[in-house]
Amino acid sequence: MTVLASVSLATFLVTSLAATQFRSQPLPPSNRLARDEALRQSVTQLEDQNRALKARIQGLQVDVKAGEDESARRSSAFQQVKAQLDDQKLIAGLTALHGAGLTILLHDGSDPNDPGDRSLGWTIHYQDLQDIVNVLWASGAEAIAVNGQRIVPNTAFHYAGVNILVNNASRLSGPYTITAVGDPSSLAGGVGNPDQLAELKSRSRIYRLGFSWLRSPHLSLPAFDATFLVKYAQPIG
Repeated sequence: MTVLASVSLATFLVTSLAATQFRSQPLPPSNRLARDEALRQSVTQLEDQNRALKARIQGLQVDVKAGEDESARRSSAFQQVKAQLDDQKLIAGLTALHGAGLTILLHDGSDPNDPGDRSLGWTIHYQDLQDIVNVLWASGAEAIAVNGQRIVPNTAFHYAGVNILVNNASRLSGPYTITAVGDPSSLAGGVGNPDQLAELKSRSRIYRLGFSWLRSPHLSLPAFDATFLVKYAQPIG
């Protein structure tokens, strides 16, 4: 048993030594060359892929920049069209407006109880409202309202019994409040001009008809809410 154990130990030691020597032996030159060549090929492939990815990224950046430029151009064009539309809506009275301006107050005067006086000069006529509105437009008003009804370019004033019809829809009765947004000094100068509204001012003195105005730092005018009735010429025959 002792001899057998000694032989087994010797065999194990010899085998272990041989394995250690085998692992510590350097690779043959041919294997090192193959490994280095494989590494060089891998590096070359990675470099090629890296260049391709960089080129792809540059191309995508160019596409993104072109898309941003096109979006900016479209946005600019859209903003221009929107600004033009907003201007047209303002002119048409479809936008509520706030700002400084002038407030004009009108009311009927004293009835002289004179059977011979059939002029009804002590009452406010639709022509009075119409004349005041025209003077305000000529004086630079940006927007006008009468008793809360927005006045637009095709607004018409008519009699409706004892009332005044505005925008073919709203019946107004006195007293009347005319509000106009614009430069208060210019508007007041137009209304106060002795050459303007002379007949109304004369009736105001004779019949004590109420006609006054004041400058307002803050006015709010509603948007036009009636129907546009546009009449146009048509060929005959």
